[in-house]
Formats: sequence, structure tokens, C-alpha cells
Amino acid sequence: MARVNAALAASAIPPGSTVRLRRGRRHPGVIRPGAVGALRFESWGDEPEPPVVTAYKYVQSAACWTRAGDDLWSVDISAANVGRTHHGYVSPWTTEVGFLKVDSTFHGDRKTDVAALERDWQFRSRGSLVTVRCATNPSAGGRRVWLAVADPIVEVRSRLVIQDLAVIGTGRNAVQTTSASRTEGAVVRDCVIGEAGGALASDGVSRMGNGVQVWSGASGVLVSGNTIVDCWDSAMTIQGPGVSKGVSWSDVEFTGNTVERTMQTFEYWSTGGAERAGSSTCSVRGNRAYDAGSSWSAAIRPDKAGKGSHLLFYVDGVRPTLTVRGNVFSGAAHAYLYAHDGVPAGLTSDENTIALADSVRLQWQRAERLPEYRTWSAATGLERRSTFTSLP
Repeated sequence: MARVNAALAASAIPPGSTVRLRRGRRHPGVIRPGAVGALRFESWGDEPEPPVVTAYKYVQSAACWTRAGDDLWSVDISAANVGRTHHGYVSPWTTEVGFLKVDSTFHGDRKTDVAALERDWQFRSRGSLVTVRCATNPSAGGRRVWLAVADPIVEVRSRLVIQDLAVIGTGRNAVQTTSASRTEGAVVRDCVIGEAGGALASDGVSRMGNGVQVWSGASGVLVSGNTIVDCWDSAMTIQGPGVSKGVSWSDVEFTGNTVERTMQTFEYWSTGGAERAGSSTCSVRGNRAYDAGSSWSAAIRPDKAGKGSHLLFYVDGVRPTLTVRGNVFSGAAHAYLYAHDGVPAGLTSDENTIALADSVRLQWQRAERLPEYRTWSAATGLERRSTFTSLP
């Protein structure tokens, strides 16, 4: 991936090119098409597993860790130590780690002070030093320790196609459109996306991490047929400030995706002034989402209340047209829908299948549970032709 990005920066890969990554291989790095855009990234070969593009670093042995105190171990993941203490992706701008993956278990209980590390697998990431509390060496007994570097894996630009890749292992968003320029005509299709999040936001307290994030200023974006898993926050989201010219989102479509082990299935927020009715559009159709609130972040995130929900809405400045139709939303820890400032003005949500335990709220800010779905639907105008099913 470093070779590919260097070639892109040197204009050695022209617009319209296809970059193929070999199946069954791990490709440490990120996809940065830059101003080139108009590229296709896909797989080749006959191995059963798709090519993995990842921002993980791998700590290869117990010898890579330095004792830092009683039950404390540190590893220096600076670029100078590649091949000595770790292998994997070297970001040009960050060594922040969002979470640890030990064998197949996620550990995201991050602290800002070493003194606060009280339980096994709590960690601190500061500079290039990652310090972990563990009764034994973190890599003892052949344990495989992966560190998720906080660098988005795919930066989507105009006319970019990402197809049949596994895009996993980052402390930030796995796939995101850029705020640097408008994104027009992009496709993310038939990929495995996730294992994302845990990085600190600009306030130094909040933490972040979505599967596919479409920032304002995007049009003609299709996210289709993907499997999105293990995200700190949402599997799919549109968000950002309204644009000063044009529309904020036009023809952004999430369709036919499968979502598991995330906190939310779909999120929306926007700031700024309302746009002309119907000008900004987004549809969420034919997706299948299971067990909202089952992310590895559920027990450790600072903002827990109500966040285990399939639909998550904050401020609605732009007032886009949002269509949520024909989806299966099954299981939720807290609610079907969370609406911090009320249901978005342009939301149409109907003809979905909604399966919840009887004790789970339909909307976090309201009292109705599944047995009262008719009352809730009449009060909100949502899901009037949807099918509601009780889960044990």
C-alpha cells in the first residue's frame, strides 16, 4: 500500500486505473487516492479470503514488550522500530492507538493515565508508547496482539470504487469521504468493513469510530452489499455541517448491507441552515442489522445511555430527506431509535421489520415499548406499515 500511495502521489497511476490486491494476503496500509480519484480498487486471485487492507500493527513476540512496573508492559511503536518491536502499518501522522485486539478479543478500555490502569488489558496510548496492564507479558503463550492505529483506512474521493476488499483494523473510521473536497460518484461494494474506533476526538474525552462515514458535500455515493462489523459507533452515517454552495448530500444510498456488533446501524446529524426541501437526500434500504449495542465499546464508552439503538439522530440543521425502508432491524440493547433533538424533519421510515424484546423502548426519549408500537407509531408518524416482532 505504501508503494501504491507513493505512485499515486507521483502521478504514476493515472485516473481510470484499476489497482488489484491479491486475495488471501494482508496489505498493511491505507488507500489515499488524493486528487487522482476515478480509481478502482479490487481483488485478484483464487484464495477464499479477500485481501485485507488494515491499519493494524502487530506485536510479534514477548521480547518486544518492556516491563514498565508491576503488571505493566510497554511497547514503542515508532516508525524507527518497525521490524524490531512490531510489523504493520506506519502512519505518517499518528501513533495513537484506539484499541487492542488480542487473538480475536477486542480490548478498548483506554485510560489517559498509567495510574488508572487497574485491570488486565486496560491501556494507555501516548506518543509512540502503548502501555498495557497484564498479569503476564501481553504476548506470552503465543497470544497475538494487534494495535489499531488511529488512521482512517479508506479515504473516498470522487469516482472511486472499492470492491471485494476487507477494510478492517483502525482506531478511527474504516471508510470515510473527505471534508477537503466534494465527493461525487463513489462506490463501496461487497467489502468487509469494521474493527474500527476508539480514537480520541478533538475534545480529548469523546471517542469515535464508524464503519462508513459520508461527510457533507457528497453526492452519488453507493454503499452496497457490505458486511459491517465491530464498530465503536455506527455502521453507516451521514454527518457534518451544511455546505455553503449546492446541497449537503445528494443521492447517498446505503443498500443491502449486513450489520453486526456495532452500537448503531445508521446515524445522522447536521449543523447549519435548512436547505430547500428535497434537495439533500439519503436512503437506507434493504439492509439487515442485528443486535444494536453489542459493540466491543458497549461497556466502556463514556456515553452509554440509549446509544445501543439502530437509528441515531442528533441535531437536524440541514433537514435532508431521509428514507429508511425495507430493512430488518433485529435486537437492540436500549431502543430502536434515539433522537436527541427529536425525529428529523425529513425522515420517512416505514415498511421495515423491527424485532425487539418487549422490554426495549421504541424510542429512547419516549416510554413506549414494543407492545405499545401502535401508540408510538401514531404519535411519531413512523413505521405505520412496518412489521413488529417480539424477541424472547
